[in-house]
Amino acid sequence: MNPNHVKETIGSLRDELYQLALELVRTPSVTGDEDTAQDMLAGRLREWDLDVDLWTIESGITSHRAYCDDGLPVERKNLVARWGPRDETAALILNGHIDVVPPGERELWDADPFDARIHREALHGRGSCDMKAGLAACCIAVRAAMKLGIEPKRSILVQSVVGEETGGLGTLAAIERGYRADAAVIAEPTSLEMCPVQAGALSFRLHVPGKAAHGAMRAWGVSAVEKFWPVFRKLEAFEKKRHQGFRHPFYEEGQLVAPLSVGKVHAGNWPSTVPEELVAEGRFGIFPGEDCDTARRAFESVVRAAGDDDDWLAKNPVVVEWFEGQFEPGETAADAPILEELETCHHELLGTQPRMHGVPYGSDLRLFTRYAEMPAVLYGPGDVALAHATNEWLPLDELVHAAEVFTYLVATKLDR
Repeated sequence: MNPNHVKETIGSLRDELYQLALELVRTPSVTGDEDTAQDMLAGRLREWDLDVDLWTIESGITSHRAYCDDGLPVERKNLVARWGPRDETAALILNGHIDVVPPGERELWDADPFDARIHREALHGRGSCDMKAGLAACCIAVRAAMKLGIEPKRSILVQSVVGEETGGLGTLAAIERGYRADAAVIAEPTSLEMCPVQAGALSFRLHVPGKAAHGAMRAWGVSAVEKFWPVFRKLEAFEKKRHQGFRHPFYEEGQLVAPLSVGKVHAGNWPSTVPEELVAEGRFGIFPGEDCDTARRAFESVVRAAGDDDDWLAKNPVVVEWFEGQFEPGETAADAPILEELETCHHELLGTQPRMHGVPYGSDLRLFTRYAEMPAVLYGPGDVALAHATNEWLPLDELVHAAEVFTYLVATKLDR
C-alpha cells in the first residue's frame, strides 16, 4: 500500500471527516447521557455497510473487579462496528470514547459549547479534542480503507464507548462481550505521540474529625480545619518520597508521574461555629507496575501517622474512604508489534519519528492490557492540555493526519 494513495483517499474524504467530527460535537453526550450520540453514529456506520453492534450495557457488569461506581446508570448504549469477517480475534481495534465532561459555566465560552464550528483551521466545541475528533478519524479510516478497495481477510473493529471519563464502563463492557484483537489503538489526544504506558489514579475521601464549639469560645473546640493541615503536609512529603525511587524508560527523570492532589475540601456548617468535621477529596496517583492494594495501604499508613504527633488525631483518627474512579495503571511491552507498526505508519506518512512516552493519567488502555490481555497504545489528534478546558479546540491538520495514519495502519494489518 502506497502512502500517497492513503493521503489521496483521505483528501477525497476530508469534507466527510470534518462533517462527522462536527456532527459528533454537536450531539451532546455528557457522561451518563450518551445514547443519542450513539444512535446517530450507529446510523452513519450502518450506511457504510458495517456490521454494527449497538447494545445496552447490563447491570451485571457492576460485579467486575474493574468496574468503577460513578453513581450513574449502567444501562447505556455501547457501540462496536465490524468491518470484515467475524473472526474469533480481530486484526485491530480502533477505540474512542463518545462521552465528554460537562462544559461548565457557559458564559466563559466564546460560543455555545455544543455549537461545533470550524474557525481558523481548528475544530471548536466540547469534546472536539477529548475525543470526538479522534473517534471520527477512527471511523473515516475504515471508510477510506473500503474506498481503497482492500479486501479484509480479518476484521477491523471500531469502538465508540461510553463512560470513559468516570472509569471506563464502555470499554470494559466491550471486553466482557468478547471483543478481542491483536492490538488496540485508543485515539486519545496525544498530539500524535505514542503512549503505551499509563499511570493509575485512585479517588479518596478523608474524614477529619473536630469538636464543635461557638466561634467566640474557640479554645473549647477542636477545629477540623487545623487538624487537616498536618495530614495534608504528610501527604505532600509522601508524594515526594514515592517519586524519589521511581524510574521508567518511558518517563523523564523527575517527572511527576503519580501526582497526589486534593481537589475538594468542605468543612463546618456555620460561620461562627468551630468546624467539627472536614471532608477532603482527591486523587492518588499510582505508578506503572504498582499494585493498587499495596498503594492504598501505604496511603492509609501515612494518614494514620498524622496521629503520632497529635493527641487529638491519635484518639480521633482520620477515616480514609476509597470511592468512584479506581484506575489501575496499564502498560504495553516495549517490543509489542503494534508499537513498531504504528511508528512505521506515522513515519512513512508524516516524515517524522513520533515521540514515545508514558502518561500520568488513567485511561482505558489499562482495561485492554489487564483484562483483555492485549497490547494497546494511546495515539490521537489534539493536545491533552486542552481536554476538559473552556473553549476546547483541535487543529484540523492533526485530525487529517490521524485519519491518514489510522488508514495506513488498517491497510498494513490487513495486508499480512
